Amino acid sequence: MKNILCKNCGGSMILDASATTAVCKYCGSTYVLNHEDTDYYKQFYQRMRSFFTLSKDEQARRLKADELWETAEDKKFECLDGKDIEVRYLYSHKDPAADSYTARRNIIYHFEEKNADCVEKFRKAISMLDYPSADTKSLSDFFPHINGGFELEGGERLLVITKGEDEYPLRLFGTLSGRHVAWIISRLENLCCVLEYNGLAHADLNIDSIYINPYDHTAFLYGNWWNAGKHNTHTRGIFLDVADNLVNLRKIAKELLGFKADEKVIPDGDNIPQALADFINGNPKVNAYEDFAYWDEMLIKAFGERKFINMDTEDGEIYK
Repeated sequence: MKNILCKNCGGSMILDASATTAVCKYCGSTYVLNHEDTDYYKQFYQRMRSFFTLSKDEQARRLKADELWETAEDKKFECLDGKDIEVRYLYSHKDPAADSYTARRNIIYHFEEKNADCVEKFRKAISMLDYPSADTKSLSDFFPHINGGFELEGGERLLVITKGEDEYPLRLFGTLSGRHVAWIISRLENLCCVLEYNGLAHADLNIDSIYINPYDHTAFLYGNWWNAGKHNTHTRGIFLDVADNLVNLRKIAKELLGFKADEKVIPDGDNIPQALADFINGNPKVNAYEDFAYWDEMLIKAFGERKFINMDTEDGEIYK
């Protein structure tokens, strides 16, 4: 997916729910898209939302993925030893600290020299992750695993983490229906419990740091770990508070439903039931464990007992 970069600060701009206006989340600049750009993004989001069927035919999945990757672009980096690293990526995102490139089985972070220390901050933050028991060790699958790193010309750095072929940036799916947002909230609550257990705050827990696998409804907190660390500490000038994890979770939910972070979610019949809106608009509980339990209650009030919904299922089929 092509990016719109802010003409003022160079950051990746974020589209509103209508795909008519782009806003820079870093400096606040706005840009009104032309009709061609609006049509492009609407079609791309629709393709991503309808791209995945829950087919058990692995060959069919691969063929569909191959079609998507025909739109990929190439990027080349020069290492200190003179060797070139070529990256074929589906999507790139520009952050003040790093540019990220989503390849088929990796995510590559590119840091300029002034932000090279973010590599060690990333490594240090994920090294603090631990799990309550052997039974929960599998939760590590939903957090970064570093695959390698490279020193580039001019003091720049690359950091490479692994990802599954069926894992895509949450950003690429645009706005989603309430039921799909609900299962994403459930997965994020689980991730927040892991952060809570370790006393970690992730200051950049947002829609751009999350990846999802739409086949099996899993979510992964891969991005921006250079802005994470222990509760009540500072990193890169940011004060870290574990309570912000749950606040940021609700901001993600708002954006997925098409609302701004400072807006109240408005109930919308079966799509956004009152209980879902109340949870997102309300204050988090005192910790992630209580918040997860509260979410389970609100989820049942909103949609009834848990039900697996295909990503490409129409709302009319979901609510029969």
